[in-house]
Amino acid sequence: MLDLDKELAAAVLEKKLITEKTLESVRHRSEAEKVSLEQALFESDQIPHEVLGPLVAELYGVPFVTLSDKNIPESLLPIVPYRLASYQNLIPFEQTDHTMKVAFNNPKSYELINFLENKTGFKIEPYYATKGDIQRALKVYNRDINQKFAKLLEGKITQDASKIVDTIILFAYQNNASDIHIEPHKDFVVVRYRIDGLLSTITELPMNVADLISTRIKVLSNLRTDEHRAAQDGRFKIDLENNEITLRVSIVPIYDGEKIVMRILSSTSQGLDLEALGYTTRNLDVIHNAILKTYGIILVTGPTGSGKTTTLYTVLKLLNSPEVNISTIEDPIEYRLEGINQIQVNTKTNLTFANGLRSLLRQDPDIVMIGEIRDEETASIAINAALTGHLVLATLHTNDAASTLPRMLEMGTASFLLAATAKLVVAQRLVRKICEHCKAPYQMELEQLDRFGKKFNLKEDLLKVLTALSGGTLAPQLTFYKGAGCDFCHGSGFKGRVGISEVMEVSDEIQKCILANDSPKVVEEVAKKEGMTTIFMDGMTKVLQGVTTIEEILRVMRS
Repeated sequence: MLDLDKELAAAVLEKKLITEKTLESVRHRSEAEKVSLEQALFESDQIPHEVLGPLVAELYGVPFVTLSDKNIPESLLPIVPYRLASYQNLIPFEQTDHTMKVAFNNPKSYELINFLENKTGFKIEPYYATKGDIQRALKVYNRDINQKFAKLLEGKITQDASKIVDTIILFAYQNNASDIHIEPHKDFVVVRYRIDGLLSTITELPMNVADLISTRIKVLSNLRTDEHRAAQDGRFKIDLENNEITLRVSIVPIYDGEKIVMRILSSTSQGLDLEALGYTTRNLDVIHNAILKTYGIILVTGPTGSGKTTTLYTVLKLLNSPEVNISTIEDPIEYRLEGINQIQVNTKTNLTFANGLRSLLRQDPDIVMIGEIRDEETASIAINAALTGHLVLATLHTNDAASTLPRMLEMGTASFLLAATAKLVVAQRLVRKICEHCKAPYQMELEQLDRFGKKFNLKEDLLKVLTALSGGTLAPQLTFYKGAGCDFCHGSGFKGRVGISEVMEVSDEIQKCILANDSPKVVEEVAKKEGMTTIFMDGMTKVLQGVTTIEEILRVMRS
């Protein structure tokens, strides 16, 4: 446990705010969910927040503040932008000539306080506030969009449903959101955007517009407006700021109504090339060599949202020419690729990945892309296609490159067939890039780095990786970079995303591992000896280069 956790446990017992048995139960929960004891206590509601809050503030050695009692001046909001306040769980609430009072959920984050002082020019006076209190107070940042919706809702609501939906989509597009979540609750509708991989609450709308929004989106997507108890999927196109935008729509019934998620697919996203995706020179060379082969299977793996489909589309664009027949089977089709035959999976007509792939192979393709290998049947057809002279590209859900080949064996693929057809495995993640407009250096000592790394359940040792990347020795302090937060990045310190990856070529030695049914650990060690850099090492290389932060790498790599 953290020192604060130990002090907090002792304090609540000393003041008889909780029994030892109940505290032990909360402690087990905090360990299981990998959260602080402080957070677990607040979420358990075993101690009133108005009692627990001041106690935690006393342990931090700062004053306690209840933000619901404060009228936060609008003039403070541009000084500390929403993305910074939301991401760091803080909010300014009072200002004098030279001092700004800021409520933190962690008021001992000295580096953050220094950033704020450098950014704002004010002396920061830290206060402690509960996480829930800060999250509620952050709604003050949404006054602009809330005022827009308030004006729309002043008139006849039935006439304004289209304007509400248009405003939600336009605001998402202008903020570079990838997804829009519209979630009905008991008394209100929450609108959230996913920006650079993380969700942020944007606004809350009255519950009486939920059905109107749902109906409007169903009409745009050609879905049934009278269906409220079954999931529906669709898509529609709109023109925004001289760009044609496609929105992929998913609607599912939940307890309080229908939840809507819209994925924003912009044609401008297709301009990416492999270099822009963040691959190293070595990895680019290996990928280019593999995709020029006339047969075999190339697998791209990673969790949902790791950019697998973007990588495959980029490869298909490189391979696309009048001399080859390229066909894909996808669920869903993310982007329309000119000159490529794309098939959409449709379970209602029994057009599954396996059935569609069988039909597709009768169409004389040279190159086949499979959106995802989900079952033994699809895996078997894919391997046979690769064996009979087709270049097959596919995605799979595994954590790293070395686990992918054993996973294919678990799905019933014969080891000799996999060894003969597998050419390349790419595992990847997406991490946020530091904003170039507000990037600033800071130092961390090795002891602090070691403690920091041990908070995360990492497969590789942080200091060993940094030592290897630094040529075998580490200075007493290492320089890293963070974004201080600015108008360009909306205060988050990040702008855009980049890939971190490991690219494993299936060499003769790797083929021997497949035939011997070796463990992923053995496969990885062989690949590393042959020059493969693990995802974690690639990520830490980008940290040392100032592309991203160490916290961002550890966030996406925790297991």
